[in-house]
Amino acid sequence: MDVRDKQSLPLSANQHVDFVAIDFETATSDPNSACAVGLAFVVGLRVVATTHHLIQPPGNRYDQGNIHVHGIYPEDTEHAPDFLTVWQELHPLLAGKALIAHNARFDMSVIKASLAAYGDPYVRQYADFKYIDSIAMARDLVPGRKNLAACAQALAIPLTHHHNAECDAVACAQIAIACIQANHCLNLGEFCFSQPHIRIQEVADLALPVAPQPPSQRRKPRVSPAYRPPIRPKEIRPQVSFFDPKHPLYQKAVVFTWELSIDRREAMQRAVNVGAVIKTAVSRKTDFLVVGRQYDGPGGTATVSNKEEKARAILAEGKSNLCLLTEAEFFRLLQGSLHHTLPAEPRAAATKP
Repeated sequence: MDVRDKQSLPLSANQHVDFVAIDFETATSDPNSACAVGLAFVVGLRVVATTHHLIQPPGNRYDQGNIHVHGIYPEDTEHAPDFLTVWQELHPLLAGKALIAHNARFDMSVIKASLAAYGDPYVRQYADFKYIDSIAMARDLVPGRKNLAACAQALAIPLTHHHNAECDAVACAQIAIACIQANHCLNLGEFCFSQPHIRIQEVADLALPVAPQPPSQRRKPRVSPAYRPPIRPKEIRPQVSFFDPKHPLYQKAVVFTWELSIDRREAMQRAVNVGAVIKTAVSRKTDFLVVGRQYDGPGGTATVSNKEEKARAILAEGKSNLCLLTEAEFFRLLQGSLHHTLPAEPRAAATKP
């Protein structure tokens, strides 16, 4: 199975790489709940390749607070591979290479906790990495707060889609590169040698708060009130016996992203009742992407969900009639008061009122 959702440049296990920046997004507060991973490969102090993978967390369970941060929903990962499947494909590309992460303890805990859930042999086999925290690298270069957004801003590094794992990994890589260059070093090894405070640590040595049990021995997790099971479009059937073939949503493929003012299932039901076809993923066959309420990133910039990012990429190709709708436009389209020949250009990201 090819688990690559997106890769900008093919890499081989034998290709020389100076270091790899990595970033995870999680579905809950549990480190064993990775739902996305982004990687940025650096050669000669340049990011030469990036990749992004969706991961199905255990039970495909999500906390609403995490969804608000990264915009990944249970339906986005319903058919995604589990952590081990993804990691077994990535491991050959990462073996023998230094990993860098911003607030590295978090990302390395995700690796170790996720592997430990399958048993200790998987930790020994697949957690054999050394890692460095880019926060420590930026200690003398960035004053004040040193979270990813603050460091990126201080070093004039673009961070267009914060909490998109791939974008965050690229920003982390560029922060590390800026630190190396600011200290007039040629590579990461020379930088670490010149900075005694930099600690090179082992993922396998990282202590986890609780030793996870293998999935077969684990109790069924208690579902929190924040858990929202994935919505399966096939379960949403029309509540009417007749469709108006002239309705602008009739037989149109509709996808939803972000929060709406009403329950998403209700919004889907209303669309199905006028003949729309609900889809969970954006493709070139998508007619409408309904963009609900987004959550601001650092500095008041609106974050962009994976679905919207993919939609914008499809629109940039110029080979699709896909149209992005705000929630208000969607409701007007439902009522037939907004004509379906809307411009196909991406609309400005909706921001928090």
